[in-house]
Parts: sequence; C-alpha cells; structure tokens
Amino acid sequence: MSANNALQLTSIDFDGIKNDLKAFLSNQTELGDYNYESSTMQIMLNLLAYNTYKNSFYLNMVGNEMFLDSAQIRNNVVSRAKMLGYTPRSAQGPTATVKLTITPGDTPDNITIPADTQFTTTVDGVNYVYVNPAAAVINANASGVYSTNLKITEGSPFTYRFTVDSGTPIRYVIPNENVDTRSLSIRVQSSSSNTSQTTWLPAADMTAVAGNTYAYFLDENDDGRYEIKFGDNVVGRGISDGNIVVASYRICNGTATQSANVFTTSATIDGYNNITVQAVEVASGGAQQESVASIKFNAPRDYQAQNRAVTTGDYEVLIRNNFSDIGAVSVWGGQDNDPPTFGKAFIAVKPNTGFFISENRKEDIDKFLSNKSVMSTTPEIVDPTYKFIVPTVTVKYNPNLTSSTAGAIVNTISNRVVQYELSDLVTFGKEYASSELIKNIYTANESISSIEIDLRMMKNFIPVTTSITTYTIPFNDPLLNTTGGAAAPGRGLTVSSSRFTYENQDQSFLDDDGFGNVRIYYINESGARVYTNRTAGHVFYDTGLITLDQVLITAYNGAALEVYVVPANESLVSLRNQILAITQAKISLYDTKEKRITSSTSNVSTQGSNATVVGSGVISTVF
Repeated sequence: MSANNALQLTSIDFDGIKNDLKAFLSNQTELGDYNYESSTMQIMLNLLAYNTYKNSFYLNMVGNEMFLDSAQIRNNVVSRAKMLGYTPRSAQGPTATVKLTITPGDTPDNITIPADTQFTTTVDGVNYVYVNPAAAVINANASGVYSTNLKITEGSPFTYRFTVDSGTPIRYVIPNENVDTRSLSIRVQSSSSNTSQTTWLPAADMTAVAGNTYAYFLDENDDGRYEIKFGDNVVGRGISDGNIVVASYRICNGTATQSANVFTTSATIDGYNNITVQAVEVASGGAQQESVASIKFNAPRDYQAQNRAVTTGDYEVLIRNNFSDIGAVSVWGGQDNDPPTFGKAFIAVKPNTGFFISENRKEDIDKFLSNKSVMSTTPEIVDPTYKFIVPTVTVKYNPNLTSSTAGAIVNTISNRVVQYELSDLVTFGKEYASSELIKNIYTANESISSIEIDLRMMKNFIPVTTSITTYTIPFNDPLLNTTGGAAAPGRGLTVSSSRFTYENQDQSFLDDDGFGNVRIYYINESGARVYTNRTAGHVFYDTGLITLDQVLITAYNGAALEVYVVPANESLVSLRNQILAITQAKISLYDTKEKRITSSTSNVSTQGSNATVVGSGVISTVF
C-alpha cells in the first residue's frame, strides 16, 4: 500500500467519514472498480461510518467533560469545581420578619421563644413551614406588652444519625433533597452510652484547620446530595468507631414561598397560646440548588477571590456565590464615590425579582462580608437608584407593504421595546442608546420606513409635605440647554414635572428658564403659565444635577412627584448604583399614505412601568 492511500482522519461527521472510507477503498488495487453505491458494500460502509461517528462523538464528549468551561453533565461540572475548592450552593428557604405579640394571663419576667418554633404560611393552597433558626427572649415593654420582631426561615427541621463502623465503612451522605446547608449543624456523640456531643464547624479556611480542629468538609456527590467528610487527624480531627454523627438541618422548598406575607402559628410558646403574628418584611432570599451554568461561572471566580474581600471583584464574587437570590451586584471603592468616602466599599445589589432587597437580606450580606473584608475597609450595602427613560416613539410605515394591521404592528413594536429593556438595561453598568432601540424596532415589520424617538429621563421621589425641604436630584447625564427658555422642538423646556400643590395652587408644575433656574408655575383658567417662584432651584446642564431649594410642597399627584428632563445626547449611562429602566413609553404609528396616525399605545409593559420605584437617588434635607 502506498503512502497516498492513507485514510484521512480529519472528518468526524457521518458523511465525511463515509466518503473517506470510500476514497480509501477505491485506492486499493483489488477494489478500485467496485460500485459502492449500488451493492451490499453500501451497508457495510454505513455501518463502519456510523460506528466511527459514534465513537468520535463519545471521545469528543469525554474530552469536553474534562474541562469546567465545556462540561455539560452536572456530575462532571461539580467534580471540576471541587478541584477549585468550590462547593455548589444548596437550595435556600426564604426568610421573613414577623412581629410576634404574646398576651399572657400573668406577668412573667420574660417569655422564651425556642429555636425551631414552627410557623405556617399558605401559597397556592399548599401549607409550608417556617421556623426561627435562633431562640429569642421577649421582655415586656412599658405598656406590659410582650412583643418582638422575629426572623423566620422556610424549611422543616430534620435530624439524621450515622454510626461510625470502620469494619463497614459508610459515606456520610445526607439522604434528603433540597437541604438548606446554611442550617446544617454537625455534632459528634462519643457513643450510644455517652450522650455528650461535640459541635463540629465547617472548614471555611484550610490554613486554620489543624490535626485537632473539630472541622468537617462538605461536598456535593454524584447524586446531587451533600456528603459530610471528616479529617484524618492531620488535616482536621478524625472520628472513631462507635461515634455517632448527628446531622441537623432544614429541608426547604426553594423559591416556592417567595413573597409570602401571612403567617400563623399553632404552637404554644413558653406555655402561652394567645399569640398574634404580623408580617413586617415579606419572605425573600429563597433559591433553588445552584445550576450547572452558575457553577461554571462562579467556581473559577471564587477560586480567584480566595474567600476574602479585597478588590471590588472579590466582593461581587462572594455575594454572587453565597446569595443566589441576588441578580446583579455593583461595587465601587469609597474613593470613587460622589462625594469620596475613604475607608468604605459601597455595594449595590438588585434581587432576581423586584427592585430592592429587604433589610433582612442587607443584614445577612453585611454580616457575611464582615468576616471577609480587610480591617481598613468597611462594606456598606446600598439600594440601587433608578433612572427612568421615557421614550416617545413615532414610526412611519407604508400599509401597502405589509399584510399586518396597524394594531398588530404597534404590538410588535411594543414587544421590541420590552425586549431591548430586558437585554440591554435593568441592571448595573448598562448604557441606553437610541440607535440600538431604533435598530430593534426596524426589524419589527417590513413596511417601516423611518423611526423618530423623542427622549426624556425621569426620577421620582416623595416630597416632605409638612416642612420646607431642599431636594437634590442627580441625573448624571448632560441636559439639553435651551438657552434662554427657547423650547426644544416638540419637547418643551428641559425640565418638567408631574402635578403638585405649591402655595395653595394644586395645578403647579416645574420648568426651567434656560439660564439654570428651576421655576414653579401653575396653569390659570386661560391656560397660561403663572409663575409663583422663578428661583425655586437650579439646573446644572453640564452634569445633569437639579436642585429644589427650600420649597414646601404640600401635596402631589400619584404615588410620587415625577421630575422629567431632556438629555443632551441620545446615549445615556448608568454609574455606580444606577440602573436604567424604560417607563411611560409611547408608540405612534404614522401612515405615510393617509398622512395620519393610525394606531398608538401608551401602555407598554416594561419593567420600569410595572413597579413603583420611589426615591430613586433623590436626596432631601428638611429645614
């Protein structure tokens, strides 16, 4: 056989393998004139090609499963993550805060609430158990009322015991699914006759684990359950024959009870049963077991952070890895704050659902980070601030070029606006660009000929209606300077607002004069503007800062006072804890044949329109 008769090895698809086999056989002297397409040899070629293709696919898959970034099977992903010292996050039950009031028939010095006292909530007709992880003591207040705010977490307490027998070694695998490992408590009892127990703690820092350290190690096994491992008296204390390992934990339901806000208890607390339970903070923070995609993303970053918070990236990784209900994180140093605040790391977090996390969750994050941060830096959890984009979209189209109705086209355009917000906004560090939104809308229908976007921004806040107050409203984008009050085409002046009451005029509004002054006016019976305060504040066009200086707003329309501005550019940025969202979007469809608007909507269901976000970055000072 000559060298040029060698079989090609680069083709791994079925047809390529088959053609390579045919070419190889055709080059053999004995089979050079054989008809491979119309003989039984075709069957043999198909069989050989299929077998080779299957083996190639298998070997390729095996190769992919050897690396964390290409592995797809959970067992393999977990195994590769384990090499980086990463344990996938368990399911987590939501936490709520309830106000517990007990009315006893006598006057005890105090009332003790034992740990794991059970509370119940009902979601979609299903009852779920909440418990208080820690015991609490209630003292009577000045009115003789026994009341306290109590944190409760979803999950049913459970205890499992293992007996150590070196003759028949066992794996200490927690048998239940949906174990909330945050609640895991490991105690080791010397023997069945000696009931004293020693508590073992999770090995968080390997450098601190000596041969006599009561530490255990936790891994996810190949069944997706969690396995407890003990030391060998060199790294961590070992366990001995006859020891009884006692594992206590909660079995939770992940996100099933997220936002639950009605709780009851049938338990008697310290002998008393006259108990009322009122939700102070709804349930939040629930999560399912960490997904494969999340493990692949978080494991290498967790390894890089080394379980300490030094850089801004470390803070972000630690929060993402340990708080699965957090959808977005933004961290910046105090030196980058406005104004600079040295010695602090500011952390803004946005939940997976909703706009803000609860005070409970802030406390959880702060407590977690306190043991990870360097001594010279104090972490501070802050809320996101929302800067709303208010687009008015005019779309011109030719009805002769489409079979779709005007209403259907407007609906499709609305969906494109929603898609753009979800994919390009509503998280930290994003930028709005009218050109990108226009690009998305153009493909909505083949009949569209042109698109115009009239752009405004909005922030809202709740005014102090009882005191003279100064308000600072930062937009952080340059604003259109209309120079002396000249109106921008189709937009009016740079500053405008929703309706409020000022000096007994309930039809009052804001505008600016083009020279940096914010004014307050009302509309008289003839529809003219009557100015009651021509120096109510200032607008700094270059920076996007607006102030209202010592004004008394006694009432306002709606859930909050809304302040609108016209940006100087069609591209808007979000800084630090700012998040961009679209609200009050208006869409008009203009028929170029009939020269009129044939369909419109002002009810585009964006995230910014579906929730009331008040006080988005507005600072108020009461005088």
